[in-house]
Amino acid sequence: MKRRVLVTGCSSGIGLELAQRFLAQGWQVIAALRDATHAPAGLAGCAIVTLDLTDPAQIAAAAADIEELDCLVNNAGYALVGNFSGYSETQMRRQLDTNLLGPVLLTQALLPALRRRRGRIIVLSSMAGETGLPLNSLYCASKFALEGWAEALRHELALQGIQISLVEPGGHRTRFAANLDWAADSGLDAVEQQQLAAYKGMLAHRLSQPAPGPQAVAAAVLELATAGHMPLRTRVGTDVRAIHWLKRLLPERWAQALLARRLRQLLDAHAPEQKKP
Repeated sequence: MKRRVLVTGCSSGIGLELAQRFLAQGWQVIAALRDATHAPAGLAGCAIVTLDLTDPAQIAAAAADIEELDCLVNNAGYALVGNFSGYSETQMRRQLDTNLLGPVLLTQALLPALRRRRGRIIVLSSMAGETGLPLNSLYCASKFALEGWAEALRHELALQGIQISLVEPGGHRTRFAANLDWAADSGLDAVEQQQLAAYKGMLAHRLSQPAPGPQAVAAAVLELATAGHMPLRTRVGTDVRAIHWLKRLLPERWAQALLARRLRQLLDAHAPEQKKP
């Protein structure tokens, strides 16, 4: 019997790469997209389902058709960025619904199918799930909460034979940046305007530089899906591992001071000349 996996967010990037890799390894792949009518050609051979994680009815419908499941990969998500004062309530609710509540509801709905195969759950988090980043406060909040949920659930589901694991990618080149949702930039004070301009400059600079694609992250997920035992966290990328060890080895006050200094340096380096302190 073929192993069966459901991967969310398969329209591009890590999700698309994952679907292709699972398929090549002989898995039966259920590829979930917000709009299945625009499924990329790379998903040929997959069972495609429409799944908007902000829609509980779609979550229930997708889960109702799955009786047995070996692996669930909660990959779909996006980032709300910009100054916190500019976030609308609608934006904040959508961020939490997509990145947190959606994966939680989907996992809950699929628990019976996962129990039948003693399956596993792999959750795509981020370096923002362990480290607060400026102009990413709600995105960080969604990922911090996702990590707390997964860690608690790991202990709870162990007695049911279900494993759960987190994957924290660092900076990888996907379409993630193209799907950012920006806070309103009207009504910002001078300091906020400077922060926003510097952040946009830093982001543009990073996107212009070479960066690894989704392959390493997909390879890590596939390895977890077939491993005998999954660790709680897998960090992919030198940047996310460096920050983790910095916070682990140094007293919190020192680690926070070093992080704050580095973040300020990055923003200052890309601030408009006339607005630098």
